[in-house]
Amino acid sequence: MKSQPTTTLSLIWAILVILVAFAAPILAPFNPRQPVSDPLSIPSTTTVLGTDSLGRDLLSRLLYGARYSLGLSILAASITILAGGLIGLLAATFPGFPDRIILWILNSSLAIPGLLLAMVLVAGLGPGTSTVIIAVGIWGIPGFARISRTMFKQTLSMGYVDAVRALGGNWVWNSWFHILPNAGFRLIPLATVHVAWAFIGATTLTFLGFAGDPSLPEWGSMLNAGRLHLVQMPHLAILPGAAMSFTILSIHNLGTWLARISKPYSVH
Repeated sequence: MKSQPTTTLSLIWAILVILVAFAAPILAPFNPRQPVSDPLSIPSTTTVLGTDSLGRDLLSRLLYGARYSLGLSILAASITILAGGLIGLLAATFPGFPDRIILWILNSSLAIPGLLLAMVLVAGLGPGTSTVIIAVGIWGIPGFARISRTMFKQTLSMGYVDAVRALGGNWVWNSWFHILPNAGFRLIPLATVHVAWAFIGATTLTFLGFAGDPSLPEWGSMLNAGRLHLVQMPHLAILPGAAMSFTILSIHNLGTWLARISKPYSVH
């Protein structure tokens, strides 16, 4: 299937962000946490994008921001995918009362706004990047589990699963070697979209100050700090905001593209 220009641009941007995240210590000209010039200095040959309100190099903080923002979202999405996928698998493979109980818990959890749930978790556990990861990860579990349950049920309706059971395959064997591999290709688009949602959740919490460390070079924190200087130095907020927006859109577009190309192979 031929990819659209938006898909190509999304892939290029996503690869660029990943490369920057890995190479930030090499690419960044300065320590992102240490002042290097006067506060709110304009772009110059020394500081290409100028400095923030504490005199820290904006370019260095943007480069390291890719590492922190992407790292937080991927770790949070991993919690969502692993825990949500396991819950969905349990609900699908144990029909009847266990499935109804799990489904009731998931539906009840979806009635609670995700951001509110994450903020309650952060308030209980205390601010910090690890807390943000846990809160955002738990935030996405009900939605991922609900959809993955449906996908696993579709896979279970295939005849080969019953054949494996008839041959004596236990739940672990059947799940690991037959259900997960065959449902996995349809879970990849869902997992990709949840990375985008985790990115939104993580940067939202850091924007609200729940990361704990105000000096953290992370895009959400930088956007929060830059909004105080929109009049005299608007790029302090525009640049991290644009980086966040492009990254979220790129990951979401890639997830939509993966869902589209995998649709012909879906189980009906």
